[in-house]
Amino acid sequence: MNPPDQPGAPQPPVPDPPAPGAPLSSARSARFVESLAARFAPAGPVLRDLGTNLRAALALAMLRARLRQALRASGTQLLLLFLLDLLLGLAYDLYAVGWQAGRFDVLALPAVSFWTLSALFSAWLVGAICADASLFMPLATAGFSLAIWESVACAALAIAADLSPSIDRVYSALSWVPLVWVALAYALGATRMAAAPTRSRGLTIFVLSSLLIIAPQWATDPANRLWTQDAGADQDVDTAPDAPQSEQTLYGQFDLLDDALNAIAPSQSGVTELFTISFGGDGTQDVFLSEAVGADSAMADAFDSSTRSLVLANSQTHPRERPFATVSALERSLAAVAERMNGDEDVLALFLTSHGTRDHHLVVSLPPYQFEDLTPERLRAMLDEAGIRYRVIIVSSCYSGGFIAALAGPDTMVITASSADRTSFGCRDGAQWTDFGRAYFAEALAKTASFEGAFRIASQRIAERENQERVTPSLPQISVGEGIRDHLQRLQTRRSGRILFASQPGGGKIP
Repeated sequence: MNPPDQPGAPQPPVPDPPAPGAPLSSARSARFVESLAARFAPAGPVLRDLGTNLRAALALAMLRARLRQALRASGTQLLLLFLLDLLLGLAYDLYAVGWQAGRFDVLALPAVSFWTLSALFSAWLVGAICADASLFMPLATAGFSLAIWESVACAALAIAADLSPSIDRVYSALSWVPLVWVALAYALGATRMAAAPTRSRGLTIFVLSSLLIIAPQWATDPANRLWTQDAGADQDVDTAPDAPQSEQTLYGQFDLLDDALNAIAPSQSGVTELFTISFGGDGTQDVFLSEAVGADSAMADAFDSSTRSLVLANSQTHPRERPFATVSALERSLAAVAERMNGDEDVLALFLTSHGTRDHHLVVSLPPYQFEDLTPERLRAMLDEAGIRYRVIIVSSCYSGGFIAALAGPDTMVITASSADRTSFGCRDGAQWTDFGRAYFAEALAKTASFEGAFRIASQRIAERENQERVTPSLPQISVGEGIRDHLQRLQTRRSGRILFASQPGGGKIP
């Protein structure tokens, strides 16, 4: 008979607990506690086996292949390893998106779990090649255990890229290192564990095993997350996004933009208010969508502008969540916002985030469409035509300092992530912010509720970080017209919950 602490061993019956009011003998109590401990004892070995499998996989990842006896292979272990990998992925998603800014996306489960099918198939295939079915469970356990360490390495690398511009610059290449390394380690372990009788069969096992581990990266979209950016209450979360080029998505854009513009509240007379437009130009990387949504939220929190805000953003993975960010959509949006603003009192904050070119174009891209890039001259013309007087324009892109000359004016503040001849950092797919966006909106504006004050804090932090990383400084820029300063001061402390300065008929100001 198996001892009671082994999985599958018969468990002793649990005696009834002492009845209320019955005499409590120490012997009877001891038997009751012992019987409960015996019943739940298997939990200890299960967790110890989990630790053993993880240690064996770590040794395997260091290319020190272990024999199958080093693994504690079972269906229970496969399930625990799978759940642990899901929890690790969810933990990183919470870090990248933020608890309050996201929601759980159950529809992403098939995509984030697809790797298990490839790992199970690989384990079965090796057993079939060697005509040894007993190889399946140890190999599957090894593959699932290695997946845990890959998740840890990928998350650590992504966090390091958020903190270090030098790592961020080469992140696209580095992000493949954990996967390729784990695939080679698994293939090496599978080859040695299978003990193929011929060199050609061993080479076949090695190649097929490594390819099957890498394959899911091409078969699934890495942008799928269990905790994803919340597109807002107006989004139907049960509707899966269509492809950007689909007819339904294309024609739905007219309604999306109309609904978004109609939702903008009109100005209140006698109150200086902020209207905001956030523009995520490049749809090939969702960092710009995420940053546009994050900036919109940060400005709403600082200046109570949630009912007077609009987000335009391009996205390959979420094309139906927001109106497309195009030059035409921006032109129409500026005209609609101008109609709702009080031109003598209110301020427009326009945030632009995308890739930038050396000739100072803001990239507007959503393949397969061919969109027109946004130039500073075209933007100035649109603002002037709309008749918006007081403007705060924030541009987060490489070479964004080239926007200042065309946009600066006495009633305008222009803030850029870099000088006209420098690059900025952090435009990495999978990140929530670029380096400038994180420093300016998430860290500085959230504390100061002042556009100019936030720039001072953010530029200092960016300079310190870039100096530590020894990268070419991005040199964020600012231009402030004297005519807009008074209007911005009326906005700076709205975060305290008070409408600071409402103009009185006599020209005075009241808190």
